Amino acid sequence: MQNELASSLHNACTIKLDNFEGPFDLLFYLIEKNQIDIYDIPIFEITDQYMDYLFAMQEMDLDIASEFLVMASTLLHIKSKLLLPSKKEVDQDEVDPREELIMKLVEYKKAKELAGMLQERAKTWNKVYYKLPEALPESAFEVILDVTPSLLKECYLKCKQDYHDRQNDVSDKMNRILAQEKVSLKLKVRELLTKLKKGIKLCFSQVYNLRKMSRVEVATGFLATLEVAKLGRATIKQEVEFGEIYIKPKRN
Repeated sequence: MQNELASSLHNACTIKLDNFEGPFDLLFYLIEKNQIDIYDIPIFEITDQYMDYLFAMQEMDLDIASEFLVMASTLLHIKSKLLLPSKKEVDQDEVDPREELIMKLVEYKKAKELAGMLQERAKTWNKVYYKLPEALPESAFEVILDVTPSLLKECYLKCKQDYHDRQNDVSDKMNRILAQEKVSLKLKVRELLTKLKKGIKLCFSQVYNLRKMSRVEVATGFLATLEVAKLGRATIKQEVEFGEIYIKPKRN
């Protein structure tokens, strides 16, 4: 059993040792592996596992950095403090020997998470290409103009004339728009429905007569006829091509 445990530990070390950036990285790996609450570290188990990794490194003739040994001595010191019996009664305000280590691990966890976020951003933005800045054309730089009173007056008169011309042009257009006949489709639909309520068949050319109405009004009347048929309020019939159109009220 011990041989199997040593073999699995040896394999784990072989895989992971190159990826540990320092003692806190190794310690944090052990905490995550054992699903331990970082604020309540079982110092005995963690110390034993940490020392097992260091022993495995020695067996593989790997150079152990001094910072790994410093962490090992820190863990052993905390473990010895917890093992030594206290001569005095336990004080509720007594500082936990693990507190300093826990705070460092919390800060390391934050730094590791932020480092991961920065790595993801680096991967994303490595695919982005930027356009190099270009030299500004000479016209973009400030140019000092030599403006004489006569030139200024000429420019003012030209702007005034352009404004006047634009105003007149818009006025003419507005007059033409206002002069156009406006026919409401909604009103034509209402008029047609009123006629159909009498229950008689209507002849389109008599209802919308070009001799009495404008082309716009007749065209709007035709659209009103189609809208009434679409609403299911009337039927439209044309017996021959280009022949008379009859509008008959539809019974519900």
